[in-house]
Amino acid sequence: MSEVSQNGSDRSVALPSTKHVRIRPITERDSAFIYQLMTSHRSGGRVRFGGATPSPQQVSASLWESVLAQFMVEGISSGRPLGLTAITTPNFRDGFAYFSALGSDESQGHGMLVEGVFLTFEYAFATWPFRKIYMEATEESYQTFYGGLDRFFTEEGRLKQHTFWNGRYMDMAIFAVYRDNWDRFSPQIRDRLMLRD
Repeated sequence: MSEVSQNGSDRSVALPSTKHVRIRPITERDSAFIYQLMTSHRSGGRVRFGGATPSPQQVSASLWESVLAQFMVEGISSGRPLGLTAITTPNFRDGFAYFSALGSDESQGHGMLVEGVFLTFEYAFATWPFRKIYMEATEESYQTFYGGLDRFFTEEGRLKQHTFWNGRYMDMAIFAVYRDNWDRFSPQIRDRLMLRD
């Protein structure tokens, strides 16, 4: 069980884990992994820095912009980091926030990052009264981690030919995870993942 302090108060909230992965706060020892993740051509390079090669200082400075909560996704048996998830740009008046996830190359294809995504949504809906959480993704990036969670995501909009990557323009879809949908379907996945907190 991990705990994270909220807003500098003495109150700590337990972070959930599954039998395979945990989410935990970022520490100094994660700096090299985060830099590699943010500059990887396959994962972070296209997201925050659009293919540029930022300095470690630039990556560090951008890491907490508009972030409400951010976690490392870590394999339980290996103790190795698999990716980064975040809840950003909260709008408490209207009841929504944004979600993002980046996975390392080695996290692709075996569902462990998907479990970290599930845990982050679980944490966000249990901690704040959001009605929905948005995510923006190209079809290509959405396919890398949505598996098993597709029943939660509702497409609310699509920006045609919006983003240029890998030599071509791609649509950018705007998805939302609604709290009522989450409350309806998450217990089944929670049971299957043997969620621990």
